[in-house]
Amino acid sequence: MSEDMKVKEAVESESREGSVLTKKDIDKAYFRWWMTAEISANYERMQGLAYGASMIPILEKLYPEKEDLSEALKRHLAFFNSEATWGSMIFGSAIAMEEERAKHKKMPGEMITSYKTGLMGPVAGIGDTVDLATIFTLVSAFCCSFAMKGSLAAPIIMFLLGAAMYVEGLIFHRVGYKMGRSSVKNIMSSGKLKDMINGANMIGMFMMGALSAGLVRLSTVVKTKSFNLQETLDSIAPGILPLLVIFLAYFGLKGRKMSAPKIVILIILVCVVGSLLKVL
Repeated sequence: MSEDMKVKEAVESESREGSVLTKKDIDKAYFRWWMTAEISANYERMQGLAYGASMIPILEKLYPEKEDLSEALKRHLAFFNSEATWGSMIFGSAIAMEEERAKHKKMPGEMITSYKTGLMGPVAGIGDTVDLATIFTLVSAFCCSFAMKGSLAAPIIMFLLGAAMYVEGLIFHRVGYKMGRSSVKNIMSSGKLKDMINGANMIGMFMMGALSAGLVRLSTVVKTKSFNLQETLDSIAPGILPLLVIFLAYFGLKGRKMSAPKIVILIILVCVVGSLLKVL
């Protein structure tokens, strides 16, 4: 029997069993995510710490074995950056995927990571545009007129806006969990697991490349009256210095097995020395 057929039978068998997670568990995880999503932001993991912390009650219930729990927690402590309200769809779907993985052990952890990485950028683009740039900005501007007059309507409206966004995110979270769970079962049952992994990896790599190009900044100030090194590099390949930094950081992490904090400290030292030497 092929591996895909075994996976299909396992999924069909497990789908008859009840979920170990309750509605309360799902909503509790969302509450933790909503309260912490923007608190732990840092340049190494962005919202990754909040994501991992929010998943702890779920993972503890799904993975009673310490080794499995540790592996799952590491998976959700990775870099994650999205708009918190709309990003709750990804959060809910990831819970559903972890639930399926805990049941039949056939889903690779890389599939969950690639799924999150591939969707966090597009979802953030929608959430930032609709909620933050449009709704939040318009309502805030509207409330400013009340605030300037000393009216209590301003804080009340802003509070109601926050409550509305919380409910909006909760709905997205529940929908993501329900849809994610069924879509994962369909993928596993159809035998298209490898195609899904390859597609998710491609999207994930594309999004990480786009994030790197937008977040990494490096240029040189070396120039003379007749020569400008930065302009020359840009004419050859725009952004070649940031790309070099990314490759060197990747080599340090994978090739030299250096930790992320060491990489960050090394980059800071190089930038300081380069600035003192008037090279960067």
